[in-house]
Amino acid sequence: MSRRQRQLDALCELCRAGALTRAVDLAFEHFAAFGRSEAVVDLLAEAIAGAPDAEDLGRRFAELRATPS
Repeated sequence: MSRRQRQLDALCELCRAGALTRAVDLAFEHFAAFGRSEAVVDLLAEAIAGAPDAEDLGRRFAELRATPS
């Protein structure tokens, strides 16, 4: 399995587990290594929208969304 796929799998698992701060951090790493992915942004947006601490994650997620393509 490629590193890219391992990171995508880890992002999905972190979102399912509710470890959203770590998921956003991993997404930054993923974007740096493999480029921006709208699928990752969408995955995180859906997970964060349903999170009780969505406001706390908002600033960091906004930074991720502003990452250039």
